[in-house]
Amino acid sequence: MDSKKFVQLFGEILAPDTARVKAATATLKADFYPHPESLSVLLQILVSDESTPLRQLAATQARSLISKHWKAQPEEQKPQIRQRLLQKTLSEEQQLVRHAAARVITVIAKIDLDNGQWPDLFNTLVQAAGSQTPRHREVGTYVLFTTIEAMGEDMTAKIPQLLELFGKTINDPQSAEVKINSMLALSRIAIILDSEEDAGSLNAIQDLIPQMVGVLKQAIDAGDEDRTTQSFEVFQTLLGCDSSVLNKHFKDLIQFMTNIAADTDVDEDARTQALSYLMQCVRFRKLKIQGLRVGEQLTLKCLEIVTEMGDAGTNDEEITPGRSALALIDVLAESLPPSQVVVPLLHSLGAYVNSPDPDRRKAGIMALGTCVEGAPDFINTQLHEIFPLVLRLLEDREDKVSRAALDTIMRLAEDLAEDLGKEHAKLIPALVKHLDIAIRQASGPDDEKSLVTIKACCNAIYALVEGLDAEVISKYLPELVPRMSRLFSHPNFKIKAAAIGALGAIAASSEEAFSPYFEQTMNSLSDYVRIKDSEEELDLRCTTCDAMGAMASAVGAKPFQKYVRPLMEATEEGLHLDHPKLRETSFLFWGNMAKVYKDEFKPFLEGVVKAIFESLESEESELEVELGEEAADLAGKEVTIGGKKVKVAAFSEDELVAASDIEDLDGMEDGDDDDSEWDDLQAVTAVAQEKEIAVEVVGDILTHVTRPYIPYIEKTVEIVLPLTEHSYEGVRRAAIGTLYRLYAAVWGLQPEEIQKWKPGLPLQQKPTDEVVKLGEIITTSTLAIWGEEEDRYVSLFSILSTFHAPTDAAYDDKHFVTTQLTQTYTSMNAEQAIHSNH
Repeated sequence: MDSKKFVQLFGEILAPDTARVKAATATLKADFYPHPESLSVLLQILVSDESTPLRQLAATQARSLISKHWKAQPEEQKPQIRQRLLQKTLSEEQQLVRHAAARVITVIAKIDLDNGQWPDLFNTLVQAAGSQTPRHREVGTYVLFTTIEAMGEDMTAKIPQLLELFGKTINDPQSAEVKINSMLALSRIAIILDSEEDAGSLNAIQDLIPQMVGVLKQAIDAGDEDRTTQSFEVFQTLLGCDSSVLNKHFKDLIQFMTNIAADTDVDEDARTQALSYLMQCVRFRKLKIQGLRVGEQLTLKCLEIVTEMGDAGTNDEEITPGRSALALIDVLAESLPPSQVVVPLLHSLGAYVNSPDPDRRKAGIMALGTCVEGAPDFINTQLHEIFPLVLRLLEDREDKVSRAALDTIMRLAEDLAEDLGKEHAKLIPALVKHLDIAIRQASGPDDEKSLVTIKACCNAIYALVEGLDAEVISKYLPELVPRMSRLFSHPNFKIKAAAIGALGAIAASSEEAFSPYFEQTMNSLSDYVRIKDSEEELDLRCTTCDAMGAMASAVGAKPFQKYVRPLMEATEEGLHLDHPKLRETSFLFWGNMAKVYKDEFKPFLEGVVKAIFESLESEESELEVELGEEAADLAGKEVTIGGKKVKVAAFSEDELVAASDIEDLDGMEDGDDDDSEWDDLQAVTAVAQEKEIAVEVVGDILTHVTRPYIPYIEKTVEIVLPLTEHSYEGVRRAAIGTLYRLYAAVWGLQPEEIQKWKPGLPLQQKPTDEVVKLGEIITTSTLAIWGEEEDRYVSLFSILSTFHAPTDAAYDDKHFVTTQLTQTYTSMNAEQAIHSNH
């Protein structure tokens, strides 16, 4: 390998010319990186080049090549390489380069230590971590952290010595970096610590928790955003470790985070991180939080924080303490008993909603609305007292308060539609009134306040009418339909969508009473089922198709007949427009058509089944991500990558170096260390969500178009059966339900005398062999998943479904079913007891 040419090409990567960068990158990948000598040259650049960006680039690329080429390096040269690498890292002035070089040392160390080499590394690092020179302590603690991270349980024997060391370094008098490195290392020790076997180390790490809190507090007081974030991440890590690590100081930790969240003098980002941490505590230590009885304190603190929101709405994307506090109230209401959350909130509500300060009135009503989804049953018992309050605030003189009341009405209607619907005589006229005022006051398509109110009114009407009987809603059609229809031509896409969605719900609830408005509405919406020139248009197309499906169910088969074929063509086209929601919309529309037309849906069955089967058999590819500095503004936000909703984390030090100037030369092909960062990613893919909808629609179709569906039954079983073991519980539930709907549909095709089942064994009327076999396949697969099923709702759903299979196999398994029910109940109680003790 020509080393001089390699160095020359490597320097080209930092050139401002994109063409030169790409050419150099391609040549390096093809002609140089396959050779072991490339690693040697990169390490030489790292320890000797004067250019900081080039040294960091060399460290980043060397790290990715070590797993390929380190073993091929001459053995006689390795000691010198190790020594120079350590010396250079200890003396490196630039933190980013220092950390990148430390990562290189770690990757080499993992290989060497596994092979019994570099035995003095650990003692060298411990010595550096205890050095009189701050720079040496920074490097020593950081490399120890990365080594513990890489070596995992192989470092268990050294835990006592490490805890003694970090117990000193976490109080470093000169370097904040040493303190942070010590925290990072302690979090990795907590991960590998066996608390039952090593009580001494457990006590030691417990005793260090207050000092770790002190480091976080110092970072917050200093306004050091990076170290503040790192410290919060450490506590997030500890939350995922054995509960005994935090138990001793858990209540004090909750109090500390609560104080940080409520302190308006603290930076907003630190406050939102504290609130986020509290949310995770409630989610993952629910019974501990409940036992400590801190729910009331957290709820009231959050209520006060919400007053800071001012004119901001709940749907704004910016993360603020106020919005984070609402999110915490939501989690609290869902996770804890009403006595600890909703009851104290209701007791305190009067002081807020009756305050002369509109921000406090707004905070009170928003907090109330946020509780509904988490505690609908309890809220329902208080509805007689809550409703007059909400109605009064709907008429508040301040727009932001009335908009918050609108949002609360929508939330109440979503979860308590039937009970809230009893107040329709007061609610619907009030909603219509606010809608008219907002439309009248709107100064143009950019009048944000009026647009928010118009959309909120439409959404509230959508949610409310779903709980009304056809006889009730029909009285309001002359008021509602014209108003919604006029908004179809509004220039704002979100307003169009809200109005169309609301009218779809109105049609579904009013049923045949909607018929006089049907033709005109369909004509008004016809243009929207083919639009596709932007993301907004595709979203509107989804809403329109959903609404038309609802209208079909309302008016029936005959009036809708002439629209069926054009809409089937439009929804089929929607499968190919690279819009996951539109694919789901197409499937749901087909399910609606199957319900409306039953066996008359047969002409479309072949194409529909083919498309749905393709979806169910589609691959769920692994996540691939490549982010540069230009994507830095995405940090902390949720994005969809490869079909997965992912929160983008901040870049690590060795990723930041040349994000704007360089490419990842090795494509992360051997980036085992990078891959490990995704191991714990638990995200529901867009493909999985689509499969959930698709398999449910299969159940709808075979239930309503049973006889024409017979040719597809065998293939359906073949495709759906494996989905009972899918990683996403939504798919598993839907698959189990569809299999039993399939069995029920096939059973319904049996002769009448067989369908008239009589209790007792043996069965007095035997079904056909095919039906018996189908029942045995489905029942056996359902029983098989119980032992390993983690989602209790999937488990219980499968148990209940089993009783709908009237076959000898089902009855032979009666003892097994009873045993599984007992075990499920027992395990759930045991789980609760364990959490209560912690």
